[in-house]
Amino acid sequence: MTLLYLGTFAGSLLLSFIFTKLVRDVAVRNGWVAAPAHERHLHNTALPRLGGIAIVFSFLLATGIALIVGRLLHPAGSSFSLHPLLTILPPAILIFFLGVYDDICGASPSFKFFVQAVAGAMLFGGGLRILDLPLLFGAHHFSWMVGLPVTIFWVIAITNAFNLIDGLDGLAAGSALFSTLVMFVVALLGNASLISLITLALAGAVLGFLRYNFNPATIFLGDCGSLFMGFMLSALSLYGAQKAPTIIAVAIPLVSFGLPILETALSVLRRFISG
Repeated sequence: MTLLYLGTFAGSLLLSFIFTKLVRDVAVRNGWVAAPAHERHLHNTALPRLGGIAIVFSFLLATGIALIVGRLLHPAGSSFSLHPLLTILPPAILIFFLGVYDDICGASPSFKFFVQAVAGAMLFGGGLRILDLPLLFGAHHFSWMVGLPVTIFWVIAITNAFNLIDGLDGLAAGSALFSTLVMFVVALLGNASLISLITLALAGAVLGFLRYNFNPATIFLGDCGSLFMGFMLSALSLYGAQKAPTIIAVAIPLVSFGLPILETALSVLRRFISG
């Protein structure tokens, strides 16, 4: 299993390294670039914002190959349960296409929030949901009528937290890489083989992309990348919190998403102060 994990990570990294350069060159050649919009942007020139395409394709290809290899190595049935992947992937692809549409054509905030809410509801329907509030000495349980909007709020909040910090060299992708590795450790400790594989495929794809996103960046995630990464991590955190002890369930989102949440809060505060 260790070799499968290493191969998945290395393969995803290599694919992302190749695909990111390809996407960047095609985007520049066709004029698919966007002018700097972030108030603290370090660049004065327009740059491609479709890096998420490379990450998503690398992730999907590496994960698919790893699953096939895993089944061949363990024909009697590996420890993989495909249910988490079948629950997470359809709404994640929906979010990806939303991001692609927004990067190319532009989408209104209300439309983006609506699609994200639908994706969050899909996770809830698939069993990835918040139905209790983990506390130090136990948990407070509540009904699905409360859990559904809370789950949707969590998904929208984390998804947009990563979206808001894209545009600063390496920040969104670096934060996503750290968060993904935290999720990998949680999954590994919980013997969740498929989630471990998914997080490693994500981490490899992000690391390959970072080669072109560190200062001076030549491509950014774009909405297709930042929304996809944020959504995937929000979904994986829901899975991890369900499988972890109470205190770890509290720590997972705090440790994983501390930086993007803090940066989002500061961004909102700056905009409020500046009017």
